[in-house]
Amino acid sequence: MTRPRVHTMLARSAAVLLLGALAACAQPPPPASPPMPSGLRSPFTGYASPHYRDPKAWLCLPGRSDACSANLDATELLPDGSRVAVQEGPPGSAPGADKVDCFYVYPTVDLSLAPANHQSFDDLAPMTVSTVAQAARFRSTCRLFVPLYRQATIGAYLRRPDVRDEYLGVAASDILDAFVHYMGAFNGGRKVVLIGHSQGAEMITRLLTQLFDGDPLMRDRLLLALPIGGQLEVAKGELVGGTFAHIPVCSRAGETGCVVGYRSYVAGVDVDPATSAPQPGHESVCVDPAALDRPTDANDRAFSRALIPVSDKTAPRMRGVAGITTPFVLLRDFYRGRCVDGRDGFRYLAVSTPPTPREGATDVRESPIDLSSRWLRTRLGLHILDFQFAQGDLVDLVARRAAALP
Repeated sequence: MTRPRVHTMLARSAAVLLLGALAACAQPPPPASPPMPSGLRSPFTGYASPHYRDPKAWLCLPGRSDACSANLDATELLPDGSRVAVQEGPPGSAPGADKVDCFYVYPTVDLSLAPANHQSFDDLAPMTVSTVAQAARFRSTCRLFVPLYRQATIGAYLRRPDVRDEYLGVAASDILDAFVHYMGAFNGGRKVVLIGHSQGAEMITRLLTQLFDGDPLMRDRLLLALPIGGQLEVAKGELVGGTFAHIPVCSRAGETGCVVGYRSYVAGVDVDPATSAPQPGHESVCVDPAALDRPTDANDRAFSRALIPVSDKTAPRMRGVAGITTPFVLLRDFYRGRCVDGRDGFRYLAVSTPPTPREGATDVRESPIDLSSRWLRTRLGLHILDFQFAQGDLVDLVARRAAALP
């Protein structure tokens, strides 16, 4: 027997043993949150969840010091190569912010390989990191509500879809309970922005399906939905008919009650959609946040403000950030994006940088993120950075709609 074949057999055996060990460690899903009381109807005024009435069940609530009040200051990289410190404005400073609430669901942060639901909330650091990076900056445009929830672990995603959905069902029951409690106890008639990423986007999509899509009263309450990095689809060439029957894909400047979604990849990469391909006759939802409120010929616009987290852990893997002490680095009008048609109806946001600066160029900035890295050219693409390149544009979408409210 040749040595390569021995190595292959050993690798396969190790994989089988690993999968077997993971299966043995699998935890059955815990009981779901209690269903909504019989007869409870929107807008759920007065409802109080036995669990989410406890402030400790929330990562963020308005008016307290928590993840959503973290330091968001940034160091801006200017085109001439210099730097300048940029301070974040105070919460609620944007016009109309007092009329809008944002409900955010963080992505998968439990990286346990054993299929389970996350049940220990002693360490809030993983949830905090994602929330600060993706959601905290919306605090200028709205009040922020972020529930803790028993999310499915990474290991749950390694199981068959029917098994995985059992774990996701528990997570979704928590989010439903938290949101209905929010509506009953906190909303007070405000417009709502629903925000989520990855597993959080799945949770937001389920909320939209359960509570908004078939209810005109709740659709009227929806200012905007931002389930970023999820799987949304629509009938080809249409704005509805697919994931949602009545909630449209955002397509016009200033439009409300609609959905903005996309998955991002490095421009020029041949993306294999695999299980993310939409059903036949459908296409993936892709809305470029930088182009939505701009003229119709605005495709391939530069993102207004890319905000990329910098920490002791990430800085060594980034470029041009030596000496930066702020938690974010800011690049204005640097990265570009456009929605492109991929294989099998899979549409995605293709992200690129300007060409390499030449001698005499007026913009000498270098991307802190090396988009040529092979780690960013896999099926996952730029998933972990979905929010960061277009973050300024996403916040602006909410700010413009809030400012236009009567």
